[in-house]
Amino acid sequence: MIAFYAQGGLGNQLFQYAAARQVSVRLHEELVLDPHWFDHPIAGETLRPLELDKYAVQLRIASASEQRGWKWLRGRLGRYLPFLSPIRMIRERGTSYNASIEQAVPNSYLFGFWQSEKYFAGIRSLLLRELTPLQAPSALDESLLQAMDGTNAVCVHVRRGDYVSSTSASAFHGVCSLDYYERAIKYIGDRVTNPQLFIFSDDPEWTKANLGTGGLPAHYVNHNAADDAYQDLRLMSRCKHHIIANSSFSWWGAWLCTHPNQIVVAPELWFQADRPTPDLIPAKWVRL
Repeated sequence: MIAFYAQGGLGNQLFQYAAARQVSVRLHEELVLDPHWFDHPIAGETLRPLELDKYAVQLRIASASEQRGWKWLRGRLGRYLPFLSPIRMIRERGTSYNASIEQAVPNSYLFGFWQSEKYFAGIRSLLLRELTPLQAPSALDESLLQAMDGTNAVCVHVRRGDYVSSTSASAFHGVCSLDYYERAIKYIGDRVTNPQLFIFSDDPEWTKANLGTGGLPAHYVNHNAADDAYQDLRLMSRCKHHIIANSSFSWWGAWLCTHPNQIVVAPELWFQADRPTPDLIPAKWVRL
């Protein structure tokens, strides 16, 4: 068994699943998800639903008895006395690639965010199959997919939400500046013939009022509900080029794209807090 602690929004869940999935494939072990975070809200953290069940993921949810047995492992005691546990804890440290995950053995428990493709690049083709939504696109989504397929579609993601409304999230993450988007749109506009922007945001009215498009045709995609984030992620991934926010959600929208000549622009600064991320952005992506 390879168990992993799932937490955060869909983008974070995908990072955690992908990293654990590669370990489970390497070791030929069953993959088990610990859903404790979703059932026990933490004060100050944005509540998110578990959304991995929207995909053909190869895992099972930990039983109640397993979750009870891991209770102390998740806490401070497990951090300082890992040798007392019957399951091996592999805890992520820092925001760069943790080679310790390569030492995982059967009966390991992964605790972290694992935000680098280095954890799962070896199973990209498998992940592209598994991370296709189980539910077919709606009629409106299907029409958008056809429009994206027929043009040089550029996904632009503007993340605000709790990055603005929550004092702690704002201090930690911050938001990408309008200057960043202006430079990113120009960068792609100078390199792509007849690009069309497909703009995604959790604050669409603010985005319409403030985001410049550099004179490029723009389509605002805001019809899917917050609980249908996986539908927007499918739409994002079908665009040919991407301008992402400092958001794991749009990171995955770009990573799941299979267009051979894809251009991805990402922000140089991912966290407002002083936390360097040397392994988060794939080498072929452009940082501005």
